[in-house]
Amino acid sequence: MASSITVRTTRSGEKRYVVRYRLGGRFHPVQHAGTFKTMREAKLRRDLVAGELAAGRDPALVLAAMRAPATKTKTLAEWADQYRASRIDYADETAKNVVSHMKRILAVLGDREPQAITWGDVQEFVAVLAADLKPSSVSRYVATLRQLLDFAGVDPNPARDKRVKLPTIVVEEPQPPTAKQFLAILDHSPARWLLPFVTIEQTAMTVGETESLAWGDVDVDGCRFRLRRSTVKAQIRSRARWVQVPEWLMDKIAETCPLEDRTATRPVFPGFTGDAAKNVIARACVAAGIPHFHPHDLRHRRITIWHHEGIPARVLAERAGHARASMSLDVYSHVMPLDEVLLEQLQAAVARARVA
Repeated sequence: MASSITVRTTRSGEKRYVVRYRLGGRFHPVQHAGTFKTMREAKLRRDLVAGELAAGRDPALVLAAMRAPATKTKTLAEWADQYRASRIDYADETAKNVVSHMKRILAVLGDREPQAITWGDVQEFVAVLAADLKPSSVSRYVATLRQLLDFAGVDPNPARDKRVKLPTIVVEEPQPPTAKQFLAILDHSPARWLLPFVTIEQTAMTVGETESLAWGDVDVDGCRFRLRRSTVKAQIRSRARWVQVPEWLMDKIAETCPLEDRTATRPVFPGFTGDAAKNVIARACVAAGIPHFHPHDLRHRRITIWHHEGIPARVLAERAGHARASMSLDVYSHVMPLDEVLLEQLQAAVARARVA
């Protein structure tokens, strides 16, 4: 008997069709393969068992798999929700960037099971990104995809496959605005943006540091800002630091908020955000008829001036918040010298800054 069907009758008089089989001759024990209400179902099971036996396989394996409860596989989009919830270590800015990355990732791969994604799928995703993003941005998006697939337990990770090629990142030298161009940006910017723009240009703070600055971090008498580790850009910081502010500028900033209203968490520049600042400067450049600049170019401008003033590399790195002195030298050694804006010109430019 390879496989067979026998009929038995229940106590209620109903017929049941029982499928049994042996792995070998009559000395092998009889194995149960299922009981069915109809002969049709029993024949289907008998034929399945017979096929496994003919192929030299134990039917018990496929029968066990059929009895096992079906497991629902999760899509990459479902894994993404869990991944975002798990990253409690992310700073606010990093979390914001990851959300932006996920939108593009899930638009292309979100309905796929992570284990089914191949390196070819990743390469196609890279091609989609490269159509409208800079190479450096493509690299960051793919880095997020790698971390997501690692979280989903995909091994080997197709986003880490050596066959995946990313666009070449060409590091361009900064081209900060000249003194005349910087004044033009200020002249064509709304009053509420003047002080944060001048603060970035005078201190070399990043846009994110300026956005996060609160009155609890302002030492008016000492003319300095405290940049806490939690608010300093992770890619450039070596540690938290103090930033010196010109006395005349600190006086102007202090005028914007009465002493009794300077709570520790109150922003020094309310409403200032990186995205909004980018839009304001873009419109100012168009109105002034000058090349397009970004808020970060104001930081580049100050570091460039310090470099050409002969500030030692170690001191320059401390002022800029760079982790290594070589970072400052590698980026700014070949940037064209810039003229300093006269104090009288800066003071005149911020004279119309809005006071809270």
